[in-house]
Amino acid sequence: MILKAIDNFLGRGDAAVTVPPLDGALRPNRALDEAAARHRLDGVDCLTVHGGRLLAAAGDTLLTLDAAGRWQHVLQVDDRITCIEGPAIALANGAILIDGRRHRVEGGCITAMAITETALYVACGSARHRPDEWQLDLLQRGATGSLWQIDLATGRAARLAAGLAWPSGLAIDGKGRPVVAEAWKHRLVCIDPAEPARPRVLYGDLPGYPGRLSRSGDHYWLAIFAPRSQLVEFVLRETAYVRRMIAEVPQPYWIAPKLRSGRSFYEPLQGGGVKHLGLLKPWAPSLSTGLCVRLDAAFQPVSSLHSRADGRTHGITSVVAHGGTVFAAARGDDVVVALPEA
Repeated sequence: MILKAIDNFLGRGDAAVTVPPLDGALRPNRALDEAAARHRLDGVDCLTVHGGRLLAAAGDTLLTLDAAGRWQHVLQVDDRITCIEGPAIALANGAILIDGRRHRVEGGCITAMAITETALYVACGSARHRPDEWQLDLLQRGATGSLWQIDLATGRAARLAAGLAWPSGLAIDGKGRPVVAEAWKHRLVCIDPAEPARPRVLYGDLPGYPGRLSRSGDHYWLAIFAPRSQLVEFVLRETAYVRRMIAEVPQPYWIAPKLRSGRSFYEPLQGGGVKHLGLLKPWAPSLSTGLCVRLDAAFQPVSSLHSRADGRTHGITSVVAHGGTVFAAARGDDVVVALPEA
């Protein structure tokens, strides 16, 4: 308590409102907006590769992209799909479908999965909120997420870790250990099943909120679904203000990160001059953006793909590589873009 009070007084540690710059491997570009292929898909959220096909989840429907660039219906389920990974399909009611069999873990707010030959790892973002209530969980400084392991042979589920701050992405590293994207702490951590209480930070202090992870050969792709900003970092530390904002202000106009912003003049300003001469500048502060990060085998950034403040590919919720092409799902703009992985 004493250290927390000192941090609050000095504005450091968890009380700091600084945001790391986009530099080095994260230097801004327009790669996502300049992608040659843009495939419209309303409600697109998650992508995966299974059986040699690219699969996409949109609402309660699973679709695949054919050679002509058209979405073809594959499967419709009895609830909204919150995540897909290989043959596994997670639903909003907490059920997980794998080859016709149903599994379940406590919590039910399934945000990400990773599968091996023997086990399915499942991330539950929160014990209090649904996947679409992620803004509320962030504003309330939620840390009730968990990581589960399901034995594919027996169906038994075991909890590996709890108290996570919205785990939103999962991948398996080269040693078979799960790596978790912990969104509200802006970091990637490795959780060793032999020592789950001692997570090891692999990549910390990201400039945005990390989402789903996917593996491609000897590297990984990370989706950043929303940017951090000094304004939001400041608001998160004003608990009384946050309580009143949630109670009195309509949710679309909260001071919070978004999958797509700028569609209403009722939205709050974002820390400075947003427009100049009626034009939104690419470097303007924004509550939404588009960002994918390529990571090496040690989960360190190598390069990145961007859609800037004035772009049209915001709210990246999933990135996968397939056949030498990178596919990024922008839920904020209901589109899947494709560009060469090289």
